[in-house]
Order: sequence, then C-alpha cells, then structure tokens
Amino acid sequence: MRLKLHRLDPPRPIRNLRVALAFIKERRIVLSTGRSSLPMLAEVIAGRHLRGSWMANPEVYRIYELLKRIYRHPDVLSASIVLGKDTLIHESLGPAVERIASDPERRRVALAALPPLARRLLNEVERAGEVRMDRWSASTKPAREARLRLERDLLAISRELHTERGYHTAVVLPWRRSKSSTYYRVKARRLTYDRAVDEIMVAAIHSAVIAPESEVRRWFLFGRNRLDTMIQRGTLARLRTGRQTWLALHP
Repeated sequence: MRLKLHRLDPPRPIRNLRVALAFIKERRIVLSTGRSSLPMLAEVIAGRHLRGSWMANPEVYRIYELLKRIYRHPDVLSASIVLGKDTLIHESLGPAVERIASDPERRRVALAALPPLARRLLNEVERAGEVRMDRWSASTKPAREARLRLERDLLAISRELHTERGYHTAVVLPWRRSKSSTYYRVKARRLTYDRAVDEIMVAAIHSAVIAPESEVRRWFLFGRNRLDTMIQRGTLARLRTGRQTWLALHP
C-alpha cells in the first residue's frame, strides 16, 4: 500500500510540475532526497527506488529541473524538520510550522542546547541579517554541521548561492525571514503549540502510510511527548510485527 501511494508500485513517474504539486498537496510532507519511510520526491519523480545518490541515476536532469521549480513555487515550503533533511511541506501546514518555530519555550530550549559553533553562527546571522558560509571564519565541515543544526532547530534557514567563481555555497538567514514566517505569522497565532505539533505529526504519518515507531520518534526535535498522547487517545495506531512496532493513522 505504501509503495503504491508513493507511486513506486507500479512505477508511475512524475513528469511535470502540475503532477508534482498535486502529489505534495496530497501527501503534505515529503523529503526532497534522502532515506526515510516518508516519500522521497526524487524517487517519486523517477517512479522507482533509486540506488545510491539520485544524482547518479538516468533521471537526474528531470529530477533536478522539477525540484528547482518546486522550490520556487508559492504553494511549497521547505524546512529541515524531518531527520534534519530537506523537507518539502504543503502550504496548508505553513501556520503549524511557523507556530512551532516561533514558540518562545521551544526556542529557549533549542537555544540552550546549541553547540558553541552553532550559537556563534546564529549570533552573527541575527546581527548581520545573513551570513555567506564560504566567507565565514570556520572550517567547512564544522561550519556545515552548525548550519544544519540551526536549520533543524527552526532557528535559521539557508538558500543556495551560485558564486561568481562557479561553485555553490549557502547563505544563512534568520528564521523570521523564511517564507513560513513571512506568510503565516498571523495565522500561526491562532494555533496552540500542541495542536501545531499534532498537525505536523499526523501529516507526516499520513504521508508515510506506516512507519517504524523508532524512526518516527527520531523524525522531529520537537513535541516528542505528543506522540504518546496521540497513541493513548487513539489518533495513531500502534501495530506489532515480532519485536518491531509500527505507527499508522487510526482507521
């Protein structure tokens, strides 16, 4: 069932922007690339499981062009909320994402747990308005880890920049300059934090169809206590196969 809903069995490749946007609207949360129980859009575009990097597969040009157009579309948000990987989110979840990102207590906890280098990067981003990573005074690998930590904690966003020398780098901006914050700040105030977390978690499990509970508990850095609440009240169903437990939406 999951493979069919992910368009992988039978193979049903997506070949244009209209169909890709319809898929994101129906699933609401998908990964652009990477491995997870959630649909990976690169695989959905190819219509099959991809071995190794998607960039090494014959469909690479179609995947690249469609992803580029999807990122620019107003109906789609991007944030690294699932496993720290680039996640594409339908605009209907924009208020929930913004409510979680802007929650004062969540931000306080996230800030307190930041490693020193990530804290320094965030301070410079907040002070200067943006930081171009190839010009930031830190080694490449630790700097990338610091940037990804800020993105997963919903404290900052980044956009890709094609430099004058022909290579790519990231420009890091404060979360308040994200599409989610810009467009959904007012609507986000109508949601409680718990309701926003529940909306995101339910949408993610709906998108995956069924997922190992151990994986679901690693998806997000926020609201992990809400998972137990949703299981207890019957929103989510816990299934067992041997020693493995799975989560799905309650029928």
